[in-house]
Amino acid sequence: MIFPPHLLIFGHRGASAHAPENTLSAFRLAADVGAHGIELDVQRTVDGHLIIHHDRTLERTTGEQGRVDAWNFADLRALDVGCWFDDRYCGERMPTPEEVVEDVGDHLLLNFELINDTPRLNGIEQLAVDFFRRMALWDRAMISSFNPLLLRAVHRLEPRITLGLIWAPFLPWYVRHGWWRYLIEVDALHPQYNVVTSPFVRRAHHHHWRVHTWTVNDSQQARKLAAAGVDIIHTDDPAVILSSLASA
Repeated sequence: MIFPPHLLIFGHRGASAHAPENTLSAFRLAADVGAHGIELDVQRTVDGHLIIHHDRTLERTTGEQGRVDAWNFADLRALDVGCWFDDRYCGERMPTPEEVVEDVGDHLLLNFELINDTPRLNGIEQLAVDFFRRMALWDRAMISSFNPLLLRAVHRLEPRITLGLIWAPFLPWYVRHGWWRYLIEVDALHPQYNVVTSPFVRRAHHHHWRVHTWTVNDSQQARKLAAAGVDIIHTDDPAVILSSLASA
């Protein structure tokens, strides 16, 4: 992925403060307000397809029961993922990664977060690599994950893909603080914003790792992170953060 040499603002699940998360409406809105890119969550369906959805279960955004990875692709695509947010968005469907690229890929950089919370690989890594190859996404997209084993598998399958390791203080001890970054080949670190300091960013840049932090919705916090030298800020409200940084 080719990164411009300036701070980038990514819509977290799109412009999810104003449109239902992980939908084409949220992604289009992020592009409309001037975001440089979007972060979106990718899961594997039980019948071996990729689908865009964050929660591991369906209750919050669809009212249905069960895990996303226990449903087949066609049934997930039939679910409404917009009405929970606002009646204006009734009829929104879970998009596919291909649809996102075709819809906003010419206007936005893309951060695909792959979801697999277990040490056992479930095939999402091969599906994602096949997708990147099919769409030739090398210069406009990356893969990130909380799962270092998944990232290592992606790198072994396709070293051309830009990778980011996500972590936060709430994680189990064995992945906390991102110490796995020393054992796998990643291009960027994706720490939660509350662990980012100026010395942290300097150390990361010394090791040639970019710093992409999340999820920042406070203007003052965004300005502090910009001053610390982070490379990407993920936010639910890219319009607000872009405006606050422009006026700083």
